[in-house]
Amino acid sequence: MRQINKRIIVEDNFFKKEILNSIYHELMTNNFTNRMAEYGNVYGREYFQVKLNQTHYVAQLTMKNLERLFNLKCTDINSQYVLTTKHTEAKPHIDISHEFNCLIYLKGESIVNNGTGFYDKINDDYKLNTHIGFKENRAIIFDPLIYHSSLQWNEDAKPRYAMLNFLNVIKKNKK
Repeated sequence: MRQINKRIIVEDNFFKKEILNSIYHELMTNNFTNRMAEYGNVYGREYFQVKLNQTHYVAQLTMKNLERLFNLKCTDINSQYVLTTKHTEAKPHIDISHEFNCLIYLKGESIVNNGTGFYDKINDDYKLNTHIGFKENRAIIFDPLIYHSSLQWNEDAKPRYAMLNFLNVIKKNKK
């Protein structure tokens, strides 16, 4: 059962400032590897990653924040830091491996074209429906069956750091 079900939720100030500062340090000291080696041409040369263990403190904190803010109890999480650079085009896609996505913008310029676009698929064409601009410490929680893509193909796009989280959840009962 999908808990988010075709919804897009935006939550600013997802992490406390001291946690965000710790994440910034990790971003600058980790070795990012090109995702092309693992995922093939779909991600091209523009995507670099650092995979995080499910027990990593930021992955655990992400699950705790989702429970506190949205009453979502996560059963598992697949997390990674990503660095994305300017693209040549939008690459709308869906993710089918988990119940929902939680994309957290970490470091970059606060502009629309560093954000994420959400699309309607009409026949073989993708029409931009919603766009959410980049803002540091902004989380976007959404159903992975909504077509989405980075907006970094636009001319004024800049590199950005984010955290991708793919999660499954059970809905907590309200008392």
